[in-house]
Amino acid sequence: MVKKRINIKIIYLLLIIGFTPLFSQQQASFNHYMFNHQSVNPAYVGSKNYTSLTTVHRSQWAGFEGAPKTQTLSLNMPLISKNLGIGFSVLNDNIGPVRSTSVDIDFAYHLKLNRNENFLSLGLKFGGFNYNLNRDLIQTNDPFDSAFIEDDQNDFFPNIGFGLYYYTQKIYAGIAIPRILEHKEIDSRKHYYFITGALISTSDQWMIKPSVLLKYTKGSSLVYDLSSLLIYKETFWIGAQMRSSMNNLIPEGPLAGSFSFLTGFTINKNLSLGYSYGFSSSRNKNLNLSTHEIMLKYDILPKVTALLRSPRFF
Repeated sequence: MVKKRINIKIIYLLLIIGFTPLFSQQQASFNHYMFNHQSVNPAYVGSKNYTSLTTVHRSQWAGFEGAPKTQTLSLNMPLISKNLGIGFSVLNDNIGPVRSTSVDIDFAYHLKLNRNENFLSLGLKFGGFNYNLNRDLIQTNDPFDSAFIEDDQNDFFPNIGFGLYYYTQKIYAGIAIPRILEHKEIDSRKHYYFITGALISTSDQWMIKPSVLLKYTKGSSLVYDLSSLLIYKETFWIGAQMRSSMNNLIPEGPLAGSFSFLTGFTINKNLSLGYSYGFSSSRNKNLNLSTHEIMLKYDILPKVTALLRSPRFF
């Protein structure tokens, strides 16, 4: 097999990221997290009275060979008679010679707090991920470098997760640790998430959906993601997003954060399509750090739509 040389700019970026607190975190992040809370919190599954299937493709650093690419597919559905929810998700994360594929099953119990449709749910996640290092994609100056002459590393690491999720017809908030177990072999660390948001009706036709995501892991700064969507007739949305650390409240400087624009529309009563374009706060014109993300969401809606809680939006 002919060995491929990893683009030197990718190596440069990885070295910077390795020493930058904001980007030292290991679990995948998505701009469309506000459409798929299951990606960060297992207690979300079954919170709607219909089955939902969501897939997202994320491509970072457009134009670089070996640049990060991430895909996820998730399904969740309620078991209404038992106040339970169940979900399934697959995530594939690929950057240069490293690939990680995770498979998880989520369970949630939903407790109704009052007659106003306020709920508190407890969720558990069971699964794990496969870690693969393909040394055929690495070419070194020394062909006998002992670090790269061993067989490809391909290991499976089991894990469990936990989450709490509070929601009403208009607001939501949750905390979660999707992966509690840490694996020293690959230096994986648990991440703590907090998510909250709301749907605010400004008229019969317009709604605003603000959302906040906080993420923290030991050895890194607390990262925030602030987003806001303007929704028209529940069929079209447009919005903006800002991501940075609490050390840099406004993203500025090389790799200090990012800005993104989001838009999307409902193709029909079941199917929705979303797209986001993001760019780094870096002012280095020689580096293209743009990010593209596409989301496709399919909802299997019940016949009695009057019971829906603003479908597609949380």
